[in-house]
Amino acid sequence: MAARTSTPGETASEMSSQRTILARSRRPLHFLTPPVVGTAVLLASLSTLLVFGLIGVSVAEEFEPYHGYIWVPRLLVVVSAVLIATVLGHLLRRRLFRH
Repeated sequence: MAARTSTPGETASEMSSQRTILARSRRPLHFLTPPVVGTAVLLASLSTLLVFGLIGVSVAEEFEPYHGYIWVPRLLVVVSAVLIATVLGHLLRRRLFRH
């Protein structure tokens, strides 16, 4: 990209302020998706993990040899539920307290 030359009568500070405006006007690519899509994918993934953990708990309770490993799906359920609650709480706070 060629460097921009100043026009007659334009000071160096005016030229740098225009560069700053151009730099600020570019929107950052947040993982190449809008935040709404990213949040929806995150919530869908966490919901899938929650269901997977619930199925794991029911299978571990049903079969005797798996009783010792029931903590794994329970941990998965707790962690995914806490993360879902955190993300939803953050979304609600942003929506309710937006000025």
